[in-house]
Amino acid sequence: MHPAATTEHAGTPALLAEGISKAFISGQQRTQVLDNLSLSLDAGELTLISGPSGCGKSTLLAILSGLQKVDSGHVRALGSELGQLDMRALERFRLQHTGFVFQGFNLFPALSAFEQVELPLNHMGLSRNEARRRAQQSLEEVGLAHRMRLRPSELSGGEKQRVAIARALAKEPELLFADEPTSALDAANGQMIIDILHRIARTHGTTVLCVSHDPRLVVHADRVLAMEDGRILSDRRPPAPTAPDQGIPS
Repeated sequence: MHPAATTEHAGTPALLAEGISKAFISGQQRTQVLDNLSLSLDAGELTLISGPSGCGKSTLLAILSGLQKVDSGHVRALGSELGQLDMRALERFRLQHTGFVFQGFNLFPALSAFEQVELPLNHMGLSRNEARRRAQQSLEEVGLAHRMRLRPSELSGGEKQRVAIARALAKEPELLFADEPTSALDAANGQMIIDILHRIARTHGTTVLCVSHDPRLVVHADRVLAMEDGRILSDRRPPAPTAPDQGIPS
């Protein structure tokens, strides 16, 4: 898959935000969601953005992934200035370079786990054989090779989220965005999901950015950015947990 140095040259941040601000207007009310925020993210790391609901972390994720525009400031991803890309170019960028994992899984009820993972690959211009190979490999990587023919109604919450991760992983993205990926899961499944995301960052050189207010995830991140009121309050690297990553069930 993509090596860690997929940016313009080694040492260049995979994601760079400089002085970004964003406000939402509803009637006469203007709410400042992001306030002159800057950050730099490197490939091969799992970065966690933590903070209370409404602090702006999901908006930040949407802006860094190109889903929303900034009011001011600049976002540079993999060497591309997102603000200079038109809608079609942004869609192409997201398709080719990014993967997404959401709180609600976003799976199609009628499709098997294998079909869920294979579907976006068909839009990337891959051959049928390559799409199938990637789908199989990604499901094996998240420990679901034996469940790939089942539909969402036959899977547990943790398994559904692992399918969602496999779907993102199969695209071989340089950037992987996860929005509250463990909030619908119990402790054991939440632990497994964050372990998988961490392993993806390490083994594939992927830049993984996870937004969550789940305090259990903090010790499993390479880097933790604490947000409040549209600003980053702290930027720290927790000590590595003493226990090794849990194995993924096969």
